[in-house]
Amino acid sequence: MKKTTCLLAALLLTAIMPAALAEGLEIEGTIQAGQTRSITAPYSGTLGDFTAEAGDVLSAGDALFPGSTRKDCAPPDGTVPGLFAQAGDDAATVQERYGALCYLEDAVQYEANCTGSGADRDIEDKVVHAGETVYLKSTQNSSHKGEGVVTSVSAEGFTVEITRMDELNLNESVKVYRDSDCDSDSCIGSGRTAHRAARAVNATGSVLRVCVSEGQTVRRGDLLFEIVPDALEGMTGGDGTVKMPEDGVLLSVSAQTGTQTQKDAVLATYCPAGAMVLVCAVDEDDLAVLEPGTHVNVTLDAWPEETLDGTVEKIAYAANEQGEFEVTVSLPQADVLRIGLNATASL
Repeated sequence: MKKTTCLLAALLLTAIMPAALAEGLEIEGTIQAGQTRSITAPYSGTLGDFTAEAGDVLSAGDALFPGSTRKDCAPPDGTVPGLFAQAGDDAATVQERYGALCYLEDAVQYEANCTGSGADRDIEDKVVHAGETVYLKSTQNSSHKGEGVVTSVSAEGFTVEITRMDELNLNESVKVYRDSDCDSDSCIGSGRTAHRAARAVNATGSVLRVCVSEGQTVRRGDLLFEIVPDALEGMTGGDGTVKMPEDGVLLSVSAQTGTQTQKDAVLATYCPAGAMVLVCAVDEDDLAVLEPGTHVNVTLDAWPEETLDGTVEKIAYAANEQGEFEVTVSLPQADVLRIGLNATASL
């Protein structure tokens, strides 16, 4: 009877010892990033100035790295009679189908295509200069006059952009003069009036942003499109700035201001919000009281009054060089958490 009683007592003591040991177990470790994600360049280009650095806590949508884009602007004042490109489009595909990303109809809609025929015999009247102001008069009706600017000169002739038409008609024959009184000794040539064709606006690459709408009136220098050299994968609109994809903490920044970067190059890494964990090195003698799913109380050395509810997430199956096993404890999202803080988990 005595032997039986002693055996039962020993068995009972053996059963309760792990629980007793577990209740007093404390394991120390550091807060680490439970996940590491990369932020990559959406297209090739030169990085602008930025201030982001490792350790920054950022929100989804925060601007990180400004990228360079090619800006296509309106060459003259005018209107957009046809707009075919949308953000995200491959420029070559749009141009193959429609001939242009958009067309621009100049505010000055008429021109005269001229040659030196009929020019005064003086040598100076046979030399035409781009940019000079000239005057036009109809060869059929002397009251039909106009004024313009020479926009191009070639071996075959020159083109006059007609800025004022006093009763001049389309397809009307005119002579061109240097003097406003249209004296014959200032004649530099002749030609015929025509309607200026709309300009085709073309580009190479992908359309990041469309800055105009069909029918819109634009001024010289107004932005029409922002173009990038590579195919875009889901990034459209905006000004090309790479933004924080979700709430999180920057772990590293490899980007450098003013450097050329290639598409898909890693610019930075980050840990998503809520993905910080406590990593502890545990002696093999303590493994018996730990298993995935075990709840522990986590106290940060910097804030001993704060206690977080942690859960053992995984236990390494191989020891480290010191013969200890790595235990990872998942944590709830909390403002007090910082990567690198020391903490203690207790049962």
